[in-house]
Amino acid sequence: MDKNELLKEAQLLMVDGKDLESAQAFTKALEAGADPYITYLSRGVAYIKLRDSEKALADFNNAIKENNTSPRAYFYSGIAHMMKEDFEAAIKAFTRSIELKPDYLVAIFARGVSHARLGRYDEASKDILKVTPQMEQDLQSFADSYGIVRTQMWKVMSQVSGESRYPEMNLSEKDMNTLKQWLETREEG
Repeated sequence: MDKNELLKEAQLLMVDGKDLESAQAFTKALEAGADPYITYLSRGVAYIKLRDSEKALADFNNAIKENNTSPRAYFYSGIAHMMKEDFEAAIKAFTRSIELKPDYLVAIFARGVSHARLGRYDEASKDILKVTPQMEQDLQSFADSYGIVRTQMWKVMSQVSGESRYPEMNLSEKDMNTLKQWLETREEG
């Protein structure tokens, strides 16, 4: 197979949920000369699904070297940092992603979650409040977003679940309920 066929095969394996096989196929595609940016980015996503944050980060760093204006590469780098619970690095990556694509709502939300995990509730509130109107309009779209963001948001919600903590996050009860609906929608799906 040529490089493009190998890349397509790897992508199909990923779509089928065969994450280990897709990572291996992306490696073959890379070795055959497939587009390094797409291949590193895609293999990094496979590694995220395999819960291998170190390999994912290495691939996202390589993808950034190939295309340092890609908001997706920075976003996924932030996700890998979240997996490691390195929220400072995650915030930096999400911020760069947002600089490149200011309307990247899931990156804004993920950055807010990262701020909240560090106890920076003012910064967290600003980011989360930017996305809750869209979240209310398209709850399923947000419910389908990345699992690690959801996992970390659950931790935030457990930290701020008491009504006395809402003011600390500067989120109204309506905003908190939207977040809870998002978390519950993902559970049901």
